[in-house]
Amino acid sequence: MGVASGKFLPMPAYDSIRPLVVALREGGSQAHLSLVVREIEGNELDPVGGVIISDYSAELGADGLEVEALGIGYPLYGELFPDHVGAYDKYWTEKAKEKTANIDLPKNR
Repeated sequence: MGVASGKFLPMPAYDSIRPLVVALREGGSQAHLSLVVREIEGNELDPVGGVIISDYSAELGADGLEVEALGIGYPLYGELFPDHVGAYDKYWTEKAKEKTANIDLPKNR
């Protein structure tokens, strides 16, 4: 599973739920809003952890809008974000090598 987040560019319909999103930003669930994320081609993603909008636009302007899709399954996550998956795999492979290299084996007596 993977998580994707980024700048939220709302459609005009967002104005109808904006007050709810802002009211819930301090920890309330947005599950009842039935938010969805679509690829640019229009295919709907099904993130098992849901979709969350963070709206701090009143304080930060357009930079204060962010969206997260939580729990995008594989292999779809790898298809959508191959560079991220590759970097993740490389990072943990290197960490495992470092850990193995730092293990002191007992010496024969």
